[in-house]
Amino acid sequence: MAHRPPLERQNRDRDRDHDPDPNLNRQRRADPPNAGRRLPDDTRIVFLSDCHIGGDRGRDIFESPAELTALLEELAALPGPVELVLAGDFFDFLEIGEVTAGEDRAAATVSRPEYQAVFGALRCFAAGTGRRVVYLLGNHDAEVWWNPAIRETLRREGLVHEFACSYAACFASRPDRIVYCEHGNQFDPANTITDYDDPLDTPFGHHIVTDVMRGIVPAGGARGDQGVHDINKVFPLVAIPEWLAGRLFYDLLTQIGRFLILPLLLAYAAFRVVAYLVAASGDDPLSFWQSTRSLPGTQRLFIEIGYNGALLLLGFGIFFFVIRRVTNRAVASTAARLPGLAQTEASAARIGELLGSDRPTPMGGGLTGREIAVFASGHTHAPSLTHIARDGADPAVAVNSGCWLRQLRPVPAHFATPPVFVSSFVLTHARVSLAESGIRVELWEHPRPARRRVRLAERLATLGRLPPQPPTGAGPRVIASTTLVHPTAVSHAILVGAHRPADAPLG
Repeated sequence: MAHRPPLERQNRDRDRDHDPDPNLNRQRRADPPNAGRRLPDDTRIVFLSDCHIGGDRGRDIFESPAELTALLEELAALPGPVELVLAGDFFDFLEIGEVTAGEDRAAATVSRPEYQAVFGALRCFAAGTGRRVVYLLGNHDAEVWWNPAIRETLRREGLVHEFACSYAACFASRPDRIVYCEHGNQFDPANTITDYDDPLDTPFGHHIVTDVMRGIVPAGGARGDQGVHDINKVFPLVAIPEWLAGRLFYDLLTQIGRFLILPLLLAYAAFRVVAYLVAASGDDPLSFWQSTRSLPGTQRLFIEIGYNGALLLLGFGIFFFVIRRVTNRAVASTAARLPGLAQTEASAARIGELLGSDRPTPMGGGLTGREIAVFASGHTHAPSLTHIARDGADPAVAVNSGCWLRQLRPVPAHFATPPVFVSSFVLTHARVSLAESGIRVELWEHPRPARRRVRLAERLATLGRLPPQPPTGAGPRVIASTTLVHPTAVSHAILVGAHRPADAPLG
């Protein structure tokens, strides 16, 4: 097998030899070196990722076209220039099987009636004065890179101006503060792609989607099992075994309650009524609580049933907790062998380490971590805003733009029972602009309540612990923000954590 050079060297070689598509920006050239495109100071840069639009019927996971349309319309109405960076996985081509002859996966998605408003709003935004749309590739839409038909479709539809591996820009008055973005899958070993020009270069995560999920999700929908149908919404991915164990546990509790405990209670209630009527009609009437003496055999039968049922439940409980312990060990062992499964914290840590080093970014064509002031990414579906302190350099900010998906997130349960996974929408994006005191970074959320299918057993297990739902009709809001203050303006730094509204400067 021929040795493949690192991706950044491949990009340099392709730029030198040929570039058949002028809209493919493989490496940015600017002054100073690696600074990327120089933007007017009043430009807003918006990072939007992981919408995962598209998929075969029953497999598409994008459920918020109205909210995304509203965001695009709002961005189109903003004053001044706006750069919209679609930071990877805007489409989900892995969820699309075969397409008809002469059609590509992008065309099949854009033509769907339920998405017409979204793409209409994106088209209007792209046509506006001072507007630019840059499409970065991710691991679910890497076909954008090796399939020129998809790029041609998106250009012909008026949706995208430029395609790139990564994005780098600076404001005209602050060329030393580089804003950089790439999707983030190169920091996740299970989804790292070595050669984006090779359609056969498919990482482990690619096969999880195409070979595993592609069979499970439609099967669950066909059987009417909404729980199994939602397996591709479990967050994080490593929690799927725990989600499956919880479903089995609470399904069994529900069935026991419905077909064993409830019928026994009804039968016992009927027995007490009959026993009282028999006792009341005798020569020596008994009270309601003494009436069981009239039918002692039946009373003993119910006692035996209750005793044996309690033993059965106790045995089931012991068996379940033993199996759960073994399963947890197996999951931990799997995660150790496949570290990309637990990508959320690990990917964020790798980005933080990069920003404190002189190592080049995976997709940035030679741009090093210390040259970056703001590092935007997606991929993990976990929105965050984090301050990165650096020795011998100004601090940086790492912002994850999150996603536009419904997720099943675990809620801890009482009595050490399995967590209950409940639906919540995560609709977020990031914005970067130049303020008077420095570069401002904001993480925005579009609140939307999610319909929750929680059974009685699950409600009892999580009593008082279910997270509140946002009110219907709530408008977009900033959930975290910070300002990278110019070094001459301030000499101290304040940490701003993820998901915590703040307006404190960073120096």
